[in-house]
Order: sequence, then C-alpha cells, then structure tokens
Amino acid sequence: MNRSTTNLAVVHLIGNALLLYLGYRWLGMSESDGLHLLGSIVVFLIFVFGALWLHGTAFAHFDGTANRSFSRAALRTLRHLAPLFVLGVLAAVIYGMLGWWHDSLQHNAFVIGSYTTMKLRKPVPPSSVERWFHAFIWILRWVVVPVILLPLAAGAAADGWRGIRWRSLVPGRRILYWIEVCALLLCAIWVPLGLVHWIPPLSGFNGQFASLAVRLGTGYLLFVAALLSLEFFTSSGRPRATQIRTASAP
Repeated sequence: MNRSTTNLAVVHLIGNALLLYLGYRWLGMSESDGLHLLGSIVVFLIFVFGALWLHGTAFAHFDGTANRSFSRAALRTLRHLAPLFVLGVLAAVIYGMLGWWHDSLQHNAFVIGSYTTMKLRKPVPPSSVERWFHAFIWILRWVVVPVILLPLAAGAAADGWRGIRWRSLVPGRRILYWIEVCALLLCAIWVPLGLVHWIPPLSGFNGQFASLAVRLGTGYLLFVAALLSLEFFTSSGRPRATQIRTASAP
C-alpha cells in the first residue's frame, strides 16, 4: 500500500465516522420552524455531498487509467459532484420504488397465487409467491442495481458527465464482479448491523460495555474496509476492460 492509498484509507476512517455522526444528528434535528428546517436542509446537503465526495475520491483514486494521487483524485471528484449527485438521486428513486414494491406485495401475491392456482389446478399459496417476490427484490437491491450504478458512479467521479456511458458498465460483464458486489455490500451493511444488534450472553455492565465497544469497532472497520474494497474492484476493472488494442507488429 503506497502513501496515497494510506492517506485515502485514513480519510475514509475519519470521514465515514463524521458522516455517520452527522446523519445521526440530522435524524434528531427539530423542524419546528423555518430556521430549524433550513438548518436541517443544510446539514442534510452537507451529509450528501460529503458522502459523494468521500467515496467519489476513492473511485477516482483507484481508477487505473490515470495514476492519480489522493489529492488529485479529491480535486477531480470535487469538480464532478453534479453528475454524482444526479446518480445519487437516481439511486434514491430506484431504492424507494423497490421499497414501495416490497411493501405492496401482499395483495399482488394473493392475486397471483389465486390466478396460478386456477390455471395449474394446483394450490399455490400466496405466501410462496410473496417469498419468491421478496427474493427477487433482494437480488435487485443487493446485486443488480449496484452492479449497474457503481460503475457509472466510478466513471462520473473520474470523468464527470462523460463517464456516464455504456462503456462504464464493463465490470458488470464479469460474473466475479457480481459476486464481489453482493459479498462486499453484505459485509459493509448487513454484517455490521448484525454485530450491533447481537447481544452476547455476558453478565455485568463491564462485560456488556466491552462487548459493545468491540462489536461497534469491528463493525465499523468492516464497513470501511468493505466499501473501499468495493470501490477498488469497481474502478480497477475499468482500465483492463477498456485497454486500447494495438496492431500487431509485422
């Protein structure tokens, strides 16, 4: 690991902690009047653009098409926050629709189960239909949508609006990348949350406090390491796939 990558890792350790704290504070902010509402909006925008800049810098730094130092990657990403914000809004809309679809499946599952039972002459319980739909949405959330949006975000961080093109989707052509995305997202989100909610059978305040501190620290380190690895695999796959072909020498 060179010095530039070390600086990036240190900034991610500090920056993600500040972003999580800022998000926590934002959730508890009052919006009782116009001034407090304006303050809440400002804090939210700082959180959003801070997250885009932090993780966009990792994409730009790991982009193998140019040997960028951490400072150059940060400055380059700062100029490309607009396309990253558009992709962030698109991601929020997509995941909002998936959440709405997930919560509205009960009636559709009953209709589909009844229709399938009538056609197949075999009972198909709505619960089975709902489980299959939930599995399908889970794959969309954790695999398909990230495989599409992450390379686009990497291209936008490195090249701005020009980076949002079909060529940026090249990493998604590799089956291994689909596995990497799913595994690293689970390590970054699902596993740390599971560690936080897990309560080991320890007696006494000191034991519980030490357990909480270890679980929080381990979960946070896993969160940062998994996200950095995901950004590395997303960006490092682009130069190999877009390498210029040269004519063979006679």
